[in-house]
Amino acid sequence: MGYRHQSSINVNFLNNLCSTALVTVFLIGLLNKFPAPKITGSYVNRIIIYGLLAQLVAYGYSYVFKRVTIMQSIVLSKMTDLFIPLAIFLTMGYFNKSSYLISIVSTVIVVCYIIFKQRHSQMNVATLLRIFMVIGPLLIIQAALSPLLTKGVIRLVDLVYFTIATIYIRCIITIITFWVKHHSLRIKGVKINKQIFWIYGARAVLTILAQATYTLATSSPNSGIAWIFLNMTNLYSVIFGSFALKEKVHISDILLIICIFGLALISK
Repeated sequence: MGYRHQSSINVNFLNNLCSTALVTVFLIGLLNKFPAPKITGSYVNRIIIYGLLAQLVAYGYSYVFKRVTIMQSIVLSKMTDLFIPLAIFLTMGYFNKSSYLISIVSTVIVVCYIIFKQRHSQMNVATLLRIFMVIGPLLIIQAALSPLLTKGVIRLVDLVYFTIATIYIRCIITIITFWVKHHSLRIKGVKINKQIFWIYGARAVLTILAQATYTLATSSPNSGIAWIFLNMTNLYSVIFGSFALKEKVHISDILLIICIFGLALISK
């Protein structure tokens, strides 16, 4: 989508429409087998806040990717690992010393590694700090509030319903954003051919799976350890993207992921 120079507003709009259509079909089948959770004012408010945070982070990353390289975006994400465990402690009262140590060590390793790889490219520290002030607070707030907002969502079926509701909220937000920008719900100048249709369809499936597993990973007070991996998602994308986009991947990137994963296992 980046190669096609598509607007992040348009991409989020189309992606969330596809995800919502797909999840609606799934919801109909789910309601026939499992009762819906009790809808209270508190439950609705939590879903709205949760969905809003998720979509703001998505827009935040769109802002980041337009201004820095993928590798530099990983540095910005990993820097939040230093603050997320402390933020979770403030909201949930949970703090694990070994997990926080791994957060610090993994951040130092990743930052040093990427700075070394990017030593021949321009890395304006002032620019990175300015961009960090956009994405950093969003990630920290999202990490701190996620366990609080998903508190009580224990059963798998409850998690699925919560995920579906989150996708609906995200869709509403993107529709509003798209309308504010274009004053219309029509996308001009974009031809939805068969290839694009399958790309968005596949992305819709991945969005639903990603939202469900993300909710599961961040719903625990011990989610600080999960963020060590979540904030390296961009690096995973570089590696897996090499298969589809024919971009060169380095063995050192793979070894870095194995190293961080090993450190996380040791801490547990």
